[in-house]
Amino acid sequence: MACSQPKPNPTELRLPMWADHHRVEDYRNVHCRYYAVCIDAAVKKDWEGFSCQKCPMFHNDAAPRAEQYAYDQPADNGRP
Repeated sequence: MACSQPKPNPTELRLPMWADHHRVEDYRNVHCRYYAVCIDAAVKKDWEGFSCQKCPMFHNDAAPRAEQYAYDQPADNGRP
């Protein structure tokens, strides 16, 4: 029997309480591959905001880092 994959689990969050004291990265993972699914769920439920903290995938997808975009580039000897 195969293990089932965790599903996105956003929880309602009332933003005014949090917005002044926390960064969005403290309660959401905007780089999660399911982020758009959670936004859709929050909109359909008419939530003011949502949190990813109770989601099993909260820490799965990390922010892109420079090495993911960097590549070796040959020197341009025509420039000073």
